Amino acid sequence: MAEYDIIVLGGGPAGLAATFYSLQAQLNVALVAPSLGGKVSYPFALRGLPAVEAVWGADLTQQFEAHVEAKLKAYFPQEAKQIQPRHGGGFQVMLDDTSLISAQTLIVCTGAHPQRLYVEGEMQYFGRGVSFSAISHAAFFRNRNVAVIGGERALPAVQKLSALAARVYFVIARTDDIKRSHLAEQVLRNPKVFLFQEWEVQGISGDEFVTSLDLVGVNGETRSLPVEGVFVEFGLLPNIELVRDLVALDEYGHIIVNQRNETNVPGLFAAGDVTNVHAEQVPVAIGEGVKAALSAWSYLAMRR
Repeated sequence: MAEYDIIVLGGGPAGLAATFYSLQAQLNVALVAPSLGGKVSYPFALRGLPAVEAVWGADLTQQFEAHVEAKLKAYFPQEAKQIQPRHGGGFQVMLDDTSLISAQTLIVCTGAHPQRLYVEGEMQYFGRGVSFSAISHAAFFRNRNVAVIGGERALPAVQKLSALAARVYFVIARTDDIKRSHLAEQVLRNPKVFLFQEWEVQGISGDEFVTSLDLVGVNGETRSLPVEGVFVEFGLLPNIELVRDLVALDEYGHIIVNQRNETNVPGLFAAGDVTNVHAEQVPVAIGEGVKAALSAWSYLAMRR
């Protein structure tokens, strides 16, 4: 069984940054990831606006990727299937092909994925009006009509968009109600915000770009809201299957880390959107990956 100083799980911005800095520290590092780069490079376009690269930090991620591909000797382009702590410290990782590798430290950078509506048009218009991140794409919708789908966790997106858009249709498409809070009251009294509660999303329509959001009410009434943007804001689901029973998680399932990216398990570090420091921004994920690598390096140095 191959033994390493560090095993990094995940090939997105955080994982690549962690691997890059581990290599710079002359550590024996293995990277386990089905692919490299993550979802950092895709254009976003609207009617009247040219397609632009909407993800800040994509260039730096690509530089990390090129360096890792050139310098890393132990890259396993597959999924990890199981993590087992070893007696006396360290971790054993089983790969997709059932082979085993082990290391004194582990950095989990498995990322997160958006919760979807699973309605017609959602993925067809992704990047052409449909977004899962107001943080990334709100600025494109100045003086345009948009819809935000979600509940309590969508309030910051509604607030951000209401400062830019002409109208914001806030559709609470699931059973959770909006709790009374200062933010909720501030959002709902904004004259540009129109609340649709107890309406179900039927689909997203358009031509080359999004043109409308189709709803049906509890009484069977149908509505077609004229919008150029649809933000699905149920939040990200962290990819924690490998460590669900191993590390402490917050109420949303993110891995809890401290300022050094340490989890509650000695030698196990985490970075990026899988953690409670998630920000849905590539530069933040890169910085967290760097911190995790430096912390793992210090952990190893103290034990030698």
